[in-house]
Amino acid sequence: MKGSNHIVPPQWPLRVLRFFVKREYLEEIEGDMEELFYDNVEQWSLRKAKRIYTWEMLKLLRPVLVRNLEVIENLNRYAMFKNYFKVSVRGLMKNPLNSFINVFGLSAAIGICIFAYAFARWTLSTDQFHEHKNEVYLVTFFANRDGAQQQFGRTPRPLGEMMKADFANISKMCRVEDRNVVMKHKDYVFHERVRYVDPEFLEMFTFPLKWGSSTSLGDVSSIILSEDMAIKYFGDENPVGQDILMIFGKDPQNPSQTLTKAFKVTGVAKEFPKACTIRFDFLINFENFHTSEQSFDFHDWNAFVNATLIQVESPSDLRNIKHSMEKYKRLQNDAVQKDWALSSFAFEPLATLHKRSEFIRDDISRSSSDNYKSIVYMCIIAVLIMTLACFNYINIAIATAAKRLKEIGLRKTIGATRRLVIIQFLSENVVVTFFALVLGLILGMTFFIPGFERMWNFNMDFKLTDPNVWIYLPAILLITSVASGIYPALYISRFQVVGILKGSVKFGQKNPLTKIFLCFQLTLACIFITMSTMFYQNNNYMAKRSWGYNHEQTMYAHVADRESYEELHALMSQAPGIVSISGSNHHLGKSNGTAVLHFPSREIEVDQMLVDANYFETMEVPVIMGRGFNDHEGSDTRSVLVNELLIKNMLWENPVGQHFTIDSLQYEVVGVVKDFHSYSFAKPIKPTIFRVADKSDYRFLSMKVRKGAELETYRMLMVKWAQLFPQIPFEGGFQEDVWPGYFEANKIYRIVWGVFTFIAVSLAILGLYGLITLNVAGRIKEFSIRKVLGASVNSIAASITNQYLVLFGVALTIGAPVGYVLTKLLFKSFPYHMPVDFSSSAIAVMILITVLLITIYTQIRKVQKMNPVEGLKVE
Repeated sequence: MKGSNHIVPPQWPLRVLRFFVKREYLEEIEGDMEELFYDNVEQWSLRKAKRIYTWEMLKLLRPVLVRNLEVIENLNRYAMFKNYFKVSVRGLMKNPLNSFINVFGLSAAIGICIFAYAFARWTLSTDQFHEHKNEVYLVTFFANRDGAQQQFGRTPRPLGEMMKADFANISKMCRVEDRNVVMKHKDYVFHERVRYVDPEFLEMFTFPLKWGSSTSLGDVSSIILSEDMAIKYFGDENPVGQDILMIFGKDPQNPSQTLTKAFKVTGVAKEFPKACTIRFDFLINFENFHTSEQSFDFHDWNAFVNATLIQVESPSDLRNIKHSMEKYKRLQNDAVQKDWALSSFAFEPLATLHKRSEFIRDDISRSSSDNYKSIVYMCIIAVLIMTLACFNYINIAIATAAKRLKEIGLRKTIGATRRLVIIQFLSENVVVTFFALVLGLILGMTFFIPGFERMWNFNMDFKLTDPNVWIYLPAILLITSVASGIYPALYISRFQVVGILKGSVKFGQKNPLTKIFLCFQLTLACIFITMSTMFYQNNNYMAKRSWGYNHEQTMYAHVADRESYEELHALMSQAPGIVSISGSNHHLGKSNGTAVLHFPSREIEVDQMLVDANYFETMEVPVIMGRGFNDHEGSDTRSVLVNELLIKNMLWENPVGQHFTIDSLQYEVVGVVKDFHSYSFAKPIKPTIFRVADKSDYRFLSMKVRKGAELETYRMLMVKWAQLFPQIPFEGGFQEDVWPGYFEANKIYRIVWGVFTFIAVSLAILGLYGLITLNVAGRIKEFSIRKVLGASVNSIAASITNQYLVLFGVALTIGAPVGYVLTKLLFKSFPYHMPVDFSSSAIAVMILITVLLITIYTQIRKVQKMNPVEGLKVE
């Protein structure tokens, strides 16, 4: 027999079988299962035969065959657990305040855990829905930039076609290039971004279509729309077969004419999955560059496309391809300047592209490195909040269990062992945690998740139909039940029945562990308050930070070409509110280029902005050394202005007069500008140079406006634009609106930390309340005697307060500096932030001390109002 020599059934199912099944049936069952296994090996693969064997074993664990093990017998005590359930529900209803405290704390923690799960699942599933994600690769290259090897997602234009022709094991290839166009259908005219791709795009990226056919991309007159774009232009009707006009821009051969082309809609993509960063609005055939840009050279090794993707049958096919990339490297390096030479090609699988996108410059996937970091932060916060809730539950459970001593004593008297008491308390805890789980699930799905989605305007697509949710939720139920209930169960069950019935048990008054738990809670609350306060202060600080130029009283308009610029310039120059007008190829916060500066001893990559002589005055970029550009055509073509950071990096003491080369042409530094933010404050300032822009390259018109004339000038700009370019939608606006998302993101961070802080502080207050309540409840008789003997309220208050002063002192001594240090470490990941000091820690300390005083005051009032006669009756 085939199996008798090397193949045997899996051993662990056999061991499980021998442990659980009654011995009188075991021999026969083992024989039958072994025979079945070898029959399956003959029919199926060994792996499948083992799976069938395991499954058949599991099906045999029926009550009639299972041995009467003690553990199972205990678990089968249905009546006992039914009683525990009733007692738990009655306990919850009998003590509504304590029930609320317990369930609220656990449900808030569980809600955050569910939110953390939803966020992690969404991040990790991004771009993972493509069927060929492990066979499709983005072609990348490495190049030396400023002394370091960097990976780029762009590729030379001819590379894809040559690779497809040279390698038989490349089954599909696709080039991707994006362009801004104007799209028109009837009265709907908008600026849009269209994606030029090869016909294989929708075979490599498996976006399902709602209408039409993906193979239609082979037709150069076809266009495929996303569902959002289909609704935008055609409403809810099926647009397949309808025409849409694409306006590429002015014809360079005949500037009075506009390059346009009518496309027939042949497909509409279904709504993209929520976790998707590579998407599109419009897809057209790559060959359309013959129409839209007649000078587009498909064989120019000096030019790049946004992406080149290849698909292979097996990842092992890449080995031969990698070893044969040397000739493409030579072709590319021979075509470009030395400073743009590449060192090697590499391939990044689509499956990992999203995760590695941060390390690949200019790739088509949007980087979400912050999301991956956020998963770690959220998991840490979820664990901390859950720990707080469990500690809180433990303290409250011990405090409330003091009222059940007689019940415990009675149960032990009639035969309950300590193990059964532990099972009882754990069972009751499972019931409480189950209610908390249900409430936490509701909180997560109705508050945490939708609240976060609304703030960031996205959708995590969390659904209860996700199979993993039903593994995650029971795991939370089990872990939370055991973590929060095991200590109270062990603690309470250890008391002897004699001591309970005599009333000599002093329940929980000197339990050091509860104080440690409370100390831990207060420490974490102090840390959370410190960090939340710091984020709030930093948000205000960044809102007032200078951009390095005039962010107000300036506006801009994106123009198509020089002629458009001059027409608009002529009309806007007559506006009464205009102070200065400037033309440029790039614009602050909207567009910039890059350049490699060559020095005798090093090369450095910098940002580059091509502007006219008025740009510095218009945008109020301060020239702090040397001069700006001369305002007459043809001057300063070899002059540059640099920012302070570039001087600092180059260690120049006298920057004006320094020389370097760009593309073999020598340039001289004639001036220095103050550092400015060309990006949001989330990114560091980069070394930057300004060069004089050729008028034919003007793409932006910038205006400085007199204070108070902003709205009037903007309205005039809209009117003039509509007169000049009725077919082209306006693209521009106020400069202060360039980075609205950054401040919105800061606001969201503040809200998120505020919510976490509220929950942490609430849990700490509940824990404090529980411990003080326990203490006061256990000393009722003592306080009654004191009151009878004439003790003052102050002496009783001091008696309650003194033991918490040390506890608070320790918690604040640890929490305040730790919160300060953690915030400082967290702020290090921000390029710019407020100076970190101890003011936030001081605020946290004051808040917690206030909370302590209020909580103690409520208990003192309770003792003050208490009738000592009633207190002396307490047993």
